Amino acid sequence: MDINHVVKTLHPLERKVLPLLKNVKSYRELTRISGLQEVEVMRALQWLQNKDVLKISDIENKNITFTNKGEKYKKNKLPERILLELLSKNDLSLIGIQKTGLLSHEEAGASIGLLKRKAALDTINEKEIKFKLNQTGKHLLNKDSLEEQFLTNLLQNKIKYNTLKEEEKFAFEGLKDKTWELTEFGNKLSNTKINLDLIDSLNKNVLKSNIWKNKEFRSYDLKAQVPNDYSGRRHPYNESLNLIRQVFLEMGFKEMEGPWVETAFWNMDSMWIPQDHPARDVQDTFYLDKLGDLPNKKLVENVKASHENGLKTGSTGHTKQWNPELAKQLLLRTHSTTTTFRYFYDLKLNLDCKYFYIANNFRNEAVDATHLSEFGQAEGFIMGDKLNLADLMGFIKEFYQKLGIKKIRFKPTFNPYTESSMEAHYYDEKMGGWFALINSGIFRPEALAPYGITKSVIAWGMGSSRIAAILTGKKKLREILGHECDFEWIKKHKRVKCLQ
Repeated sequence: MDINHVVKTLHPLERKVLPLLKNVKSYRELTRISGLQEVEVMRALQWLQNKDVLKISDIENKNITFTNKGEKYKKNKLPERILLELLSKNDLSLIGIQKTGLLSHEEAGASIGLLKRKAALDTINEKEIKFKLNQTGKHLLNKDSLEEQFLTNLLQNKIKYNTLKEEEKFAFEGLKDKTWELTEFGNKLSNTKINLDLIDSLNKNVLKSNIWKNKEFRSYDLKAQVPNDYSGRRHPYNESLNLIRQVFLEMGFKEMEGPWVETAFWNMDSMWIPQDHPARDVQDTFYLDKLGDLPNKKLVENVKASHENGLKTGSTGHTKQWNPELAKQLLLRTHSTTTTFRYFYDLKLNLDCKYFYIANNFRNEAVDATHLSEFGQAEGFIMGDKLNLADLMGFIKEFYQKLGIKKIRFKPTFNPYTESSMEAHYYDEKMGGWFALINSGIFRPEALAPYGITKSVIAWGMGSSRIAAILTGKKKLREILGHECDFEWIKKHKRVKCLQ
């Protein structure tokens, strides 16, 4: 590498530290001597390393360097010692402590917290909250604290650094230092007389003349390491939901929306779920302690007839009397199919159409790897002429293939409001098993008749939370949304993509 070229392209920070590198071997010491900020010194060292001037390595032993506060406390007294002495004379409030002028607001608050953790203070409630020394505090008053011993004996290394790691932020810094070795090229460069005035003049003239292509102009180091900036971004779960939304929109669907709190009428009765169905038990459903209102009287009468006698569909219905009071119960929706039936009614649908809804739902579930009390569901339906299970299976396969989920199998199941009904399961390579992915079917005539729908409707409810777990590579839903979710993963995760 050409020394003259490197000299001319040195950054001012590099020129500042370069003459010091032979005699100084500690990053902390170099910062002190150069008068630069820590980040400036580190960037200069990284740039020089990229130019093959030196090789940086960590110093395994932690060096302890006093901050300005540490120097002050070592020379005088620790704040908690001052507070102990103040409270030995009088009970004081936080404001009273600050009025003495011996402690700042920060020092007073930190000292109170420290002494309370050591059970040395009692709180008195009078006109204002005051602090009083108890027996433990009086004992500490006559005894050197571990922190004071540390400050006194630091240079003799009588107390190890790790014994005070909890208090290190209070009076001193324990920093992992860095050192370096000059390369052969670095030794040559450090022995070269650098005409700083000439280089400064050169850089200023280039900037003034705006001759950006001048070969002598200092180049930017594109390989330099810079601090990671974890700015605001979407949660991985929301990124996954956006992928699901994108697939639906690409397939020509329109999006629905609906309320979290529903009446049992919309959540159960409108869909022809019988009023004695186990899903309506309090063991499975979160009920509120209030009642809601029923919708249009004509719709309520049709739903009632469908439950009791099948509403001219050829079905006998549930052959049980339908109770409107049970239908008024308010609950947290247990599925998003309730919104589908709201749209049937609100939009008077009886035409070829496709809708979807990505929704939060709530059930009193036993929490495990694939179940939470709150879960996401991607609801949808297709309305058209003579749709059948083959159409439904074709849609499910195409949808999941767009997300990169290809190993799917189907099995028959039972739903009160669809016939035929089936589940789709996927094989999870990481967990080594098949897991339920979607519940689906063709809506029964008894469920559609109250809305005047004569076309066939295929519908499904898929676990969007589980899809998110697949796309993010997580084994458990709690690792995405629950208490096991790692905040560092949220900050640093790669953008969620469809599986390859």
